[in-house]
Amino acid sequence: MAAIDTLPPARDIPNAFISSVKSWWSVGEKQAAISEQRLLRRLPFFSSSTDTSTISGSHPVIATSTRVDLDTPKQYVNTVSITPTTPSPHSVPPTVLLHGYGAGLGFYFRNFPALANWAGRRGTSIYAIDWLGMGRSARVPFSVRARRDDIPGRVHEAESFFIDSLEEWRSKMGLQKMTLVGHSLGAYFSVVYALRYPDRVSRLILLSPAGVPRGPNYTQLSRELTDEGSGAPATDGSRKTSKSTFESATKKQVDEIREEQQENKRQESRTRKLFTYLWEEGWSPFQVVRATMFWGPMLIGKYSTRRFSGLSEDETKDMHDYIMNITLAKGSGEYCICA
Repeated sequence: MAAIDTLPPARDIPNAFISSVKSWWSVGEKQAAISEQRLLRRLPFFSSSTDTSTISGSHPVIATSTRVDLDTPKQYVNTVSITPTTPSPHSVPPTVLLHGYGAGLGFYFRNFPALANWAGRRGTSIYAIDWLGMGRSARVPFSVRARRDDIPGRVHEAESFFIDSLEEWRSKMGLQKMTLVGHSLGAYFSVVYALRYPDRVSRLILLSPAGVPRGPNYTQLSRELTDEGSGAPATDGSRKTSKSTFESATKKQVDEIREEQQENKRQESRTRKLFTYLWEEGWSPFQVVRATMFWGPMLIGKYSTRRFSGLSEDETKDMHDYIMNITLAKGSGEYCICA
C-alpha cells in the first residue's frame, strides 16, 4: 500500500447504534492500514515512506513498515523493522516480537521506544510481525485436514500454519539467528519454533506464555523430597524419612469432585453455555463479534475503553480503531483454536 501523507483522526468510540453502524461501514484494508499508521507515527523515529532522510539524525534507529512476501502467492507477513543507523559488527542476534492470539504488532506501540533505545545502544535490529492470518498479514484460508479424533495431527497442522510462515519469513529477511520474544499464544509458538529449528534461535523470552500451567515461582516440593523412604537428602545432609504431605485421592473424593464439576456446569447461565458450545465447536471470539455485524464496533468499544483505560483519550481511540479493523477483518489464523 502506498504511503499516506496525512492521516484522518480516529473516530470517536461508538456508544450508540448509529455511530456503530458508521464505524462498521468504514472497516476495510485501507482503514486498517491507516489505523496502524496512526500508532506507528507516534514514534519519532518512524518513517512512513522509503525515504528515511526525514528522520532526525539524533535518533539512533529508524523504524519502517513493510510487507514481506512469502513464496506462496498472496501470502505475506506484515513487518515493522527497527534498525540502528550505526549497526555494530559485534551485535547480538536481532530480536523478533511475536504477538498473542488475535492481536497485532500495533499492540506494542508503547513498547517500541524503549526497545528502540536498546537496539540503538546494541547496534542490532528489532522486528515485530503479524502472524500469518492475524493482524494485517495475509488472511489466507485456515483449515486442518487431520481427523477430528487425531488430536496430535490436528495440533501439528495448526502449529505448522504459523511456524512454517515464520521460518519462511526469517529466510526472506536473511536472518541467521533470532531472539524470540513471544506473548501469550505467540510465546507458545516461539517454543514450538525453537523445538523445530533450534539452530535458528539465540534466546527465548516468554511473556505470559500460553500452555504453561504454573509460573516459575511455584514452590510445591517434589515428591522425591517428600515421600517416605525416598532416600532424598535433607538440608542437614541426613536422609529424609518423614511421611509425604501428599495423599492419594480416594474414589469417594474423586466422585465428589466430579459431581461438583457437573453441578457447576448445570448452574451455568444460558449465555455461558452458548459461548462454551461455540468455543468447543471451533468458533472464535472474533467470529462471534463479526456475526453481530452493526453492533460489532460498539462491542469492541466496550472492550477498548476498559482494556486500555491507562492510555490517553487519543491513544485509546487510535487503539480502538486498530483493534476494530483487525477484529472485523476476514477470519483466518484465529481458527487455530479449533485444532
